Amino acid sequence: MPSGHAQDMPPQGGYSNIEWAKKLPKSRFSGYTQFGMFIGFTAAAWIGFYFQRRGKEQLALEMREARLAIIPLLLAEQQRLYLKQLRANRDEENELMKDVPNWKTGTLWGEPVYHNIANRFIMPSSEEFFAHCSYRQKYLAVNEKFKH
Repeated sequence: MPSGHAQDMPPQGGYSNIEWAKKLPKSRFSGYTQFGMFIGFTAAAWIGFYFQRRGKEQLALEMREARLAIIPLLLAEQQRLYLKQLRANRDEENELMKDVPNWKTGTLWGEPVYHNIANRFIMPSSEEFFAHCSYRQKYLAVNEKFKH
């Protein structure tokens, strides 16, 4: 036998066991605790949803009331602008036809255009209303309802 050479041997007490099984970490919370937390978070979320929905409903109610309150003002302004345009049309007709003898504004060959028995206001046609406007003004007025 060769001298001076020692065979490798296991350490004193032997080798440690080989870990072959899957090790799962310990759960921080038990199943009952996790279920209780789920119920608690769900209840808190529903309570928050209720208060948020109630706030949105109150805001929507306030906006509806504000819109209803401002409608008369908007209608009055719209009618004021309408009459202002009719006056501008009449003034433009007077300016255009000032050199024509026997011309009366609001008549067609001597017959009143707006004559009616009940003596009520007659709405002019859109062509007559927009006669002295630019095409852009007419386009914006006709398509204004699509902005809302």
